[in-house]
Amino acid sequence: MSSLSPLARHLAATVAAHRTARIPLSALRTAAHAADLSLAGDPNARRKLAAALDELTTAGIIRAPAKRAAWDHTIQPPLPTWVQRLATKQRPTPEPAAVTTTWHARLAWAAPFVAAERPTDAELALLHAANRYLAGHQPTEIVPMRERSWELLHDEKALDTISRGRLFAKNRLTLAHLHCARIPLPIVQWHVGDGPAALMVENHTTAHSLARWLPAEGSVGTVIWTGGSQLPQILASLPPGWTSSLFYYGDLDLRGIEIAADGDRHAQALGLGPLAPASNLYKLLLDTGVPIKPKTRTRLVAADHAILDWFPSDLRAPIGAIIAAGLRIPQEATGRKQLANIEPQVFKLLQLDGRLPSADPTSR
Repeated sequence: MSSLSPLARHLAATVAAHRTARIPLSALRTAAHAADLSLAGDPNARRKLAAALDELTTAGIIRAPAKRAAWDHTIQPPLPTWVQRLATKQRPTPEPAAVTTTWHARLAWAAPFVAAERPTDAELALLHAANRYLAGHQPTEIVPMRERSWELLHDEKALDTISRGRLFAKNRLTLAHLHCARIPLPIVQWHVGDGPAALMVENHTTAHSLARWLPAEGSVGTVIWTGGSQLPQILASLPPGWTSSLFYYGDLDLRGIEIAADGDRHAQALGLGPLAPASNLYKLLLDTGVPIKPKTRTRLVAADHAILDWFPSDLRAPIGAIIAAGLRIPQEATGRKQLANIEPQVFKLLQLDGRLPSADPTSR
């Protein structure tokens, strides 16, 4: 190990500490930049990383993939998209690399965080990218978060997740430090009437059908399409002063239920009140839909899993049986043909007297 360069020694420590034997190039690049901040903007940074990986290969610490398809040839020199850590008996134990990062004043909390809280590769990548950003010239213009995410990490969606985690806890990093902001999603909605409730629907076609079927004099004033996993962003995009009670209708599958329950937590955290299940629509889905196996492998949970607590008590058992069996019913099973057989004036999708959702989930 003593013959390895400082950069190679640091990468060897990264290889040894990685959670899996296959280490992605992104983790190695992050470690390299953490070891040598001068690599940022260095036209020879790629060549230096390749040379350090060659050292580790020669020393028997890693094995690079043999197939050309597992290499990135877009820029020279080529780099492996991953490396394999060799068994302990085939390589010496790497010496921890002594690397000291000088953190920007706004990131003074980062040193104890890195030392004590075992940051993930993604968190480390953002910390070091933010450190370089804050140390450089800072524009005054606020740009969309995804544009800054691409600039810092070459991953436009990375900040979507990381910015909701511990790096952005109180007195830590903020989007303002990075001169960026979340751009609200445009809300696709249909005006139904003057009712006090908003019905949020996972899929676009079902939302459209419900908007055409619901009576103007009913309790639903607006139908909003949420696009499934975009629900938290749609909730955050609702205008200030929102007062309509919120109901949700989505697919009956594990992911759909997780999205709904998570949306309920987001809605309450935003001060919007609960996001209640549109219970009678779910009952109609159970009555008319046929449970099917998903095209892709799904996770299995118990029929009494806590995620089902979002539903009223009378729906938990039948829905739990479907989920426990690994089956699903898409909400499109309650299409216009099924809705046409029901008089919308008597179908109590929500409380038609205009009251807000009851605190008792069994009465929803």
